[in-house]
Amino acid sequence: MKGTDFFVGVLVGSIVGAAVGLLLAPQSGEETREVIGESARDIRDKVRDSSRQVVESSRDLIEQGKGRVSGIIRRGRETMEGGQEQAESA
Repeated sequence: MKGTDFFVGVLVGSIVGAAVGLLLAPQSGEETREVIGESARDIRDKVRDSSRQVVESSRDLIEQGKGRVSGIIRRGRETMEGGQEQAESA
């Protein structure tokens, strides 16, 4: 969730910043189109970077989950084998 919240924050902040910049600094049509294009590229880059961070975080979480599941399975097998040995010796 933290990665998603960050991603949304970056996106909203970029859009608001671009809009405020356009409203406070009137320019010719060509200059405005240039500013909009630059802002769009900046937003695209920020979204791309945020997406990469979310993917990396997700991969880390998946690896942690795999490790935990493997440990639980191993402990379950050990417990089951111990129970079988106790049952056989009884």
